[in-house]
Amino acid sequence: MQTSAVFANEDWDLFNSSLLIEVSRPTGVFTCTGVAVTPELIVTAAHCLDGDILKVRVYTQNYYDPKADSLEVKSFKLHSDYRPKKSRYSSDLAKIQLKTKLPDSIKILPIFTDQIIIGDIYRFGFGERNKKNLRTVVTPKLRKINPVERVLELNDKYSYSGDSGGPIFLKKGKNAYVVAIHSTLSFGPEGKYSYNPLLSSYKNWIFEN
Repeated sequence: MQTSAVFANEDWDLFNSSLLIEVSRPTGVFTCTGVAVTPELIVTAAHCLDGDILKVRVYTQNYYDPKADSLEVKSFKLHSDYRPKKSRYSSDLAKIQLKTKLPDSIKILPIFTDQIIIGDIYRFGFGERNKKNLRTVVTPKLRKINPVERVLELNDKYSYSGDSGGPIFLKKGKNAYVVAIHSTLSFGPEGKYSYNPLLSSYKNWIFEN
């Protein structure tokens, strides 16, 4: 696992579209991660917003402080193909519409649409580590693109509660993109790796009204 010491400040700023999401349920308050794809639209994992939801708030800070200023949510929508009882990761996408725009300091990166991934891969998340929810980066290795399931598979074993919905970014030279969002881990015979829905496969749904 890698932390802020790896990046110069400008690199952290480049990936500040990774945001913490606070979800209030009757059973308590939970956190997830999401990524802004427009100043008013955030994509996260559907399982973060599945079930009985009382309130959803979004934070732009690099650490979780429930008393800090947050952005209110206008609405959210789970992908219609998401079937949690059948599979946690298939179409595990949700989108959140904000009431107001994100600050201009948040850098919105384009969705990666090429078929070949070459460059440096970073996964950001606010999973709880040492009893704190901080924006954390890990550098998983590419396992493969799975076109049947429409997911990016990564050799990744550093996922913690709160990392769900976190973006997988690609830095290719001077350019950076958002490729996928983190859904869940597989513990099968092939090893411990992650499933991450490819945003390019859901681009029409993400941006439709």
